[in-house]
Amino acid sequence: MSRNKLKAVFIAFAKEAFRNKLEVFFTLFFPMIFLLFGFFFGGSSDYQKPSVGLYQTGSYDISPVIEETGAWRLSHFDDETSLEEEIRSGDILLGVTFDGEKISYLYREGDVGQLSTIEMARASISAAVEKKINNVKSVIVVENIPETAGRVRATDVDYMMSGVVAISLLSAGMFSVISVFGRYRKRGVLDRFKITPLKPMTFILGSTLTRFLVSLVSIILILLVSRLLFKTSFQIDWPLFLISIVSSTLGMMALGLFLTLLFRNPETADSAASILMVIMIFLAGIYFPLTFLPGYLRTISIFLPVKYVAELIRHSLGIELVSTAYFVITNIVLSFSGVLLLYFTGKRYLSAS
Repeated sequence: MSRNKLKAVFIAFAKEAFRNKLEVFFTLFFPMIFLLFGFFFGGSSDYQKPSVGLYQTGSYDISPVIEETGAWRLSHFDDETSLEEEIRSGDILLGVTFDGEKISYLYREGDVGQLSTIEMARASISAAVEKKINNVKSVIVVENIPETAGRVRATDVDYMMSGVVAISLLSAGMFSVISVFGRYRKRGVLDRFKITPLKPMTFILGSTLTRFLVSLVSIILILLVSRLLFKTSFQIDWPLFLISIVSSTLGMMALGLFLTLLFRNPETADSAASILMVIMIFLAGIYFPLTFLPGYLRTISIFLPVKYVAELIRHSLGIELVSTAYFVITNIVLSFSGVLLLYFTGKRYLSAS
């Protein structure tokens, strides 16, 4: 195989990829849309403490008891009327009044999303005040020891942004090969290629190297934007990260090639890929852990390749660790699937009969 020919094919595919507006959108800018979900799922790694308003008339001050927990943002009020107004406006989640003997709680009814937080606040404040007033001694001391699933203590935003990287690899691999092989086959480009002196493997390698380049550009862009917007705290193991990018791109290319073989019309393959992508986003642990799903949906996720791509990416970013054997086997399976489908597709569409 001539290096000059491979270089020429690679440059031609790279120019074609970055000139194709549809491919650029799906591989570079489409994953950026999913970054916006970070805003809808919190948008910030800073935890906002629930607001508690206190109005008390008794001689005993319970505000230190409430502040000791460190779980609430406490505000003091001089009268009950102003406290009620703040609760109605939504600035105060829970109001507490104490006359020296009885604690009363004020809150807006119908706020289903905050009901569990309100009930937890009521229970913890009542228990803390009762313990302090009655001078109850602690029998069991509970110590909070934070643990992490990876090398860093990742936030929800870190978890979601790593999922966006997996979506980027899915787009760069699956949609790109559908665009190239499906569109080229429909236009007869692959048939005309058969009469050229260029070997099929040179064509395949040039296309594959372009996919790696596009994947890398897309992921670097995502990492930069997520760092600027969401202050993500990834601890990247670059050798593992690059291995994961290569194997994941091959694996997603295999999925796209499978769809092109299954559906001869590239528009039909694109539609099937879009539907499959939506399913995988919600069932493959992209935006939330799979433990949130019912058991039967977790079973379905086993058969979704993006699940394994997300796990490899999170491992290499330091968010969730997997065993060395699992990492190696998963990379081998994804890479082998891509190489096998590329070889089969080349033999079917590129070899002269």
